[in-house]
Amino acid sequence: MGKKNLNIRLPEPLLDELETIRKERSRQEGCRVSRNSLIEEAIEKYVTAAEEYLEGLFQEGNLKPDQPYQISVREFLGRHTDDRISMMTPGGYVDLDKAQTELLLSGQTVKAHPGCREDFRDIPSEELLPQSVLSAHFRDGVWRLLTDTERGTETIRTVCYDTEDIWKSRYQAKQFFLRAMAACEGSEKERYTNIYMKLMMGMTDCDDSEV
Repeated sequence: MGKKNLNIRLPEPLLDELETIRKERSRQEGCRVSRNSLIEEAIEKYVTAAEEYLEGLFQEGNLKPDQPYQISVREFLGRHTDDRISMMTPGGYVDLDKAQTELLLSGQTVKAHPGCREDFRDIPSEELLPQSVLSAHFRDGVWRLLTDTERGTETIRTVCYDTEDIWKSRYQAKQFFLRAMAACEGSEKERYTNIYMKLMMGMTDCDDSEV
């Protein structure tokens, strides 16, 4: 998947302010600073801050996303069969007690929900157990895990403005659409947000229709 260009449109008041900043930066650095370079810099800072914020919502352990992991969900559950476990997975949230953990390890399905406990779906053991544990921390008597599919096993398809793209990495797709959300507004931003939310929900076929 090649690098995509974002069509960035800013309101006039912001353009005026940006021009003032551009002139001051050019004066400080002794060379001409382009408007586009400032926009890209701002977007990079926004994306970095947004990623840190999102990761901070569920990560407090030593394991960090997008690094190689040595432990699967199956292995983790095998070590903690007596503990209560709450997992944030690509297929939804999964809450397990001892009995449910034993069922899952024996090959049975468990229930997952997208954040609303009234909307459950079955998630099979063959989908959940091979996933990698991205972060794990113990709080208030519960292990809280963030998991993702094994690297190299997932292909992501997105459709935006009737244009189809295939991604070999969910992380790469989320990076692009998060940047797109930061760069646009109105209905265009809504389209990018719809796709980004579907990526966050673990879907592999994501269009720009309303979630």
